[in-house]
Amino acid sequence: MLKHMNYLICLLALTGAAQAQRLFVGLESDEPMTRSTDLSGFPDVVYEDHFAFDVSGAAATPEGLLYLCNGAFTTKLYSSTLEGPPQLLATLSEDITAMAFGRGNLYGYSNYADPKGIYEIDTTDGACTLVLDVHTGTNFRFFALDYNPVDDLFYGYTEYGVSGLYSINIDTGEMIKLADTIPAANGQGRGMAVGNNTVYLTATRGDDGIPFFAYDLTQGPRGEWEPFTNAYPNYHSTGGAAWIPDPYPCPADFDDDGDVDTADLLHLLGAWGTPDGDVDGDGDTDTADLLDLLAAWGDCPGPPCPWDFNDDDVVDDLDQDILMAHWGDCPEPPEECPWDLNGDGIVDGLDLMELLDHYGPCPE
Repeated sequence: MLKHMNYLICLLALTGAAQAQRLFVGLESDEPMTRSTDLSGFPDVVYEDHFAFDVSGAAATPEGLLYLCNGAFTTKLYSSTLEGPPQLLATLSEDITAMAFGRGNLYGYSNYADPKGIYEIDTTDGACTLVLDVHTGTNFRFFALDYNPVDDLFYGYTEYGVSGLYSINIDTGEMIKLADTIPAANGQGRGMAVGNNTVYLTATRGDDGIPFFAYDLTQGPRGEWEPFTNAYPNYHSTGGAAWIPDPYPCPADFDDDGDVDTADLLHLLGAWGTPDGDVDGDGDTDTADLLDLLAAWGDCPGPPCPWDFNDDDVVDDLDQDILMAHWGDCPEPPEECPWDLNGDGIVDGLDLMELLDHYGPCPE
């Protein structure tokens, strides 16, 4: 027990409220602040400042936990919320220059490992395991990488080999080119986030007047890059980006009043055949969206309460006793392990401190 608690003290008990969906960006420099935007007013978006930190790569979990890395040859992994500050988790066994979170795991691209490729990252000890060699026979180097939950594919941007934007199937190894390099004097893009079925690529040379770029994946191959505001117009540096999703999505609630009702239905019908009533993320409004809206009729889902193991709507000593009774390694799948609150495969001090941080009534 003491070993687990010491490990916890050295690492992190995550706190801070998650915000609705946001694009997070940072640079390989600890001078400018990390920033994020909810993309309101796109393409003329406004960014909020967070914390100063050197960011080489970034990724976010569906719950809004940020993973950050830095260091070209000795890469260190951190976790954080938007409130910061980042907390050191581990030194990685390979250099990592871009990260993606998908399928419940953290992944990263390594440019100096042999082979160069996408590696799965163990967030507890920093071990990196090769998933896909992307370089041999192609010369691809995916310095920008992320995962899209809509199609269960990874996306990467390379300036090497046949440069451009690619979809990446890590199960089959298939890599399909979707778009050429960004339409800029310098085509470098060293940070990527995928959200709402859109790739957001953070270009590296804001001081040359180069904006960020977005690619709507519903265009399919040979679509158009759309420029939007660069968060760092006065800097010339690589960095990372991450998409922080809405933790309580309710896509059929078009008027954001907390429920799906007649007003939302009328909105969808009025948007038929256009993207404005799209519920399922396929880029248009059709019968599938109507059926999804009707299935979601009523109150939108509220915040979950995963710390309340006995379902009495309060997190208390009874839940702590349940967690402690399951201390140690999780059972092998498909058996569930709800006491592993951070999903790292073990019930330990990190999970205990997350539970203690949520003591009291469950969110309404």
